[in-house]
Amino acid sequence: MAENTLIRARFEDFQAFEHALRTLKEMRMRNYEAFGPTNLTEIEDLMPSKGSKVRAWATVGAIIGLATFWIMCITTSLIYGLYTGAKPPVSNVPFIIPAYEGTILVGSIGAFIAMAFYAKFTPFGLPKDYDPRFSEDCYGIVVRCTPRNKTRISNILKEAGAVEVSEIG
Repeated sequence: MAENTLIRARFEDFQAFEHALRTLKEMRMRNYEAFGPTNLTEIEDLMPSKGSKVRAWATVGAIIGLATFWIMCITTSLIYGLYTGAKPPVSNVPFIIPAYEGTILVGSIGAFIAMAFYAKFTPFGLPKDYDPRFSEDCYGIVVRCTPRNKTRISNILKEAGAVEVSEIG
């Protein structure tokens, strides 16, 4: 299998940057990453992966919390078996509030754990394909491609308006 090549393009104009991302998206490229000095939420639909994985962790945590607290309420009702007003010990209506609280609690714990996991609190610094100028005054795209497609991707980025296109080690 061929080794992947990293191509880094630097853009000084946001419209050229957006055009390059749109072109990569239309080509159905999956291995690219965008950097910029501003928040890039307005072009999130042009990114290869959508959203955050933290949402999935929070959702799974919320479902686990709902089920756990609901089962906890049912189990404690069956253990003590108190009959009040000729009603059975397991009645779903009073269980809604503890189950809701469990949903919020375990969902937020799941989101916090995912945030800490994906934030990558490591002392290793920035990746080798990152250019510090991307945080200052320009935008950047790093594309991972095969050596066979290297020239074609470089030409596409230059035609889109890249000021500088370079291959990374």
